[in-house]
Amino acid sequence: MDITLEKIDEIRERTGLNYKEAKELLEEAEGDVVQALIILEEEGGLAGNDGDRMDMGGMKEMMSEKIIGPVKRVFSQGTKTRIRISNEEGTLLEFPATLMVAGALLAPRITALTTVLLLMAHYSLEADIPQYVSDYTEEWSQA
Repeated sequence: MDITLEKIDEIRERTGLNYKEAKELLEEAEGDVVQALIILEEEGGLAGNDGDRMDMGGMKEMMSEKIIGPVKRVFSQGTKTRIRISNEEGTLLEFPATLMVAGALLAPRITALTTVLLLMAHYSLEADIPQYVSDYTEEWSQA
């Protein structure tokens, strides 16, 4: 069994393992680099790996759980929350809150001017927030 620094470096470059893990893997493969790579592939990683390395599947799962999930919930809540423009005679317009946010981001001056003109014309802006919003409040404060 011939385990050299060159073999350890080759394993490290190909797998991202640290020196100790690469040496242990080579010992298990009796010094054969190809066999070490096959063993690593079959096992899905070393048993002693603490999860320092993350494969693409783990990265996608983490992105989905930590970033995309909260964005989806906020977007979903925004589409359920309605903005209503009305006066004494009735409702002039009703649309999702996400549309108002998009307008404010894409055309802030037009959105601000329109809002001021509607308020000067004695229209009111009302937010119709569904009752289940409180369910998300605790979840958002933990993030």
